[in-house]
Amino acid sequence: MRENIEGAEKRIESEIEAVRKELQTETATREEKASSRLDDILSKKGMEFCSRCKKKVGSRTDWAGKCWWKDCENLLCRECWDVNKCRFCTDHSKRITGEPEEQAKKKEFFEEEDDDIKVDLRAMIDSEDDLRNKKLKYYTFEYANWLMKRMEKAGPIDWTPNEFLKKPEARMDRDDEDFVISLSVKGWFRRKTKLSVVVATFDSAGELDMNSLTAYLHRLSRKHKGYKLFVLVGDGAKLDAVNFVNKFADKDFSLYMVEPRKGNLYYNIKDTIANGYSRWFNQKSEPYDFKEKLKRLADLVSGRLIVSENEVAKEFGFRERDVHGILKSCPTLSYVKDTQTFVWKEPS
Repeated sequence: MRENIEGAEKRIESEIEAVRKELQTETATREEKASSRLDDILSKKGMEFCSRCKKKVGSRTDWAGKCWWKDCENLLCRECWDVNKCRFCTDHSKRITGEPEEQAKKKEFFEEEDDDIKVDLRAMIDSEDDLRNKKLKYYTFEYANWLMKRMEKAGPIDWTPNEFLKKPEARMDRDDEDFVISLSVKGWFRRKTKLSVVVATFDSAGELDMNSLTAYLHRLSRKHKGYKLFVLVGDGAKLDAVNFVNKFADKDFSLYMVEPRKGNLYYNIKDTIANGYSRWFNQKSEPYDFKEKLKRLADLVSGRLIVSENEVAKEFGFRERDVHGILKSCPTLSYVKDTQTFVWKEPS
């Protein structure tokens, strides 16, 4: 019995010794790979100064780790890495929010990592472009919700360049990265979409490719129903983006660019249709519905409000052949026979 126990103890000691040697070999291999990697970086970059404290590093053994920012090759000295627990170079440490360095105090950078087990935190850190894109998407989401709430409170937009909308209903849906508010009216068998408001993210501070943007807008136009109002949500717009929007005109849709953080609205003020809808998208003004706009255009004659077809066509951008039918569909107006005018039914 005692011999069996002694034999078992020897086998255990032998296995422990084998594991110890294996660990020593693996550690030496990792150190050799880390050293080789460090030599490679130093030879390529010619680094002599720590990227964090800016002190000159006299010996290669005084380098301890590499900046964790994605694709950054800057090195940190042992004092910054081990003593001060820094994990980012000076430039990238200023862009970090939260405390990723505190969370990473025990991580050794120059080591082999097992796939699907250890995660390189650098890959989880958003680049400046990624952070900007996330902010723009958030602004887009907030603006679309604000616009929908405005329509619920003030009543949805009740006209298009082709007709007055009787009892329209507004509904907002998500379409990929865009938000679409559809204005529909009751039809014979189902509701018909008469107006589509598309709120989309737009990097107005980036480089503008006018041809690509124009093609994108026309793809959107073909995709959605009714008359289209495209609202691009940006921030810090460059002059070329502002000029593009301010001069843009198309017969099938109107274009706007908003900067919710600053409350700015851009559009072509010479486009009468875009101008007619603009108050809906301006955070600094209250919108008018169709009847309110008509009343502002009316003239008081003998105690009655008179609406002129020519004035309405000019104000809304309606085609002359359409304006008569549009006004005739408005329940608050009554046509004056053999004229181009309508009288307001309600008391003035």
